[in-house]
Amino acid sequence: MKITLLILFITAFVSCNQPVKGRNGVIFKSASQYNDFIVGRQTAVMKNVMDFVRVSETNLDSAETMLDEYVVGLEKIIEEINGLPPYKGDSVLRDAAAATFVFYKRIFSNEYKELIDIRKKGGAFTEEGVTAMNQIVDRITQEEDRYDKAFHNAQRDFAAKNNMKLTDNEMQKQMDKLNKKYN
Repeated sequence: MKITLLILFITAFVSCNQPVKGRNGVIFKSASQYNDFIVGRQTAVMKNVMDFVRVSETNLDSAETMLDEYVVGLEKIIEEINGLPPYKGDSVLRDAAAATFVFYKRIFSNEYKELIDIRKKGGAFTEEGVTAMNQIVDRITQEEDRYDKAFHNAQRDFAAKNNMKLTDNEMQKQMDKLNKKYN
């Protein structure tokens, strides 16, 4: 009987610590690796947003070119994230991340380009242009808040289910400062 219990315990322990492999071939040996894979992509996108804002202050043509490059990069990120398997049956974090990246791809393709177009046409110096830009920024900000909250909640729940401790993201602190500057 003791041997049977030992075998069951070992089997259960080994099955709980099996690596998770996705369609993209990436293997995750822990929940932390899975989370870090997603957060690494999120950090890259946040850096792109900050770089875009910085460049758009002085060179709209370069900023527009950056957006085109970012869209291509986001297509790859979305493919990578969608290639992740659920982590031990849990797909909420993956799905929240994918939705967030699709959102960023859309605003890089559309709303950010609209802002550039308005500025190129001198809209930053007219009441109508400023109003239009503010409406776009407000719409982006409200939608982004929903995606950020969904991702944050998914990550918090994922961490709790997998006994992980979350730490502050320095890039997020920089993004918060940037948002305060422009809102």
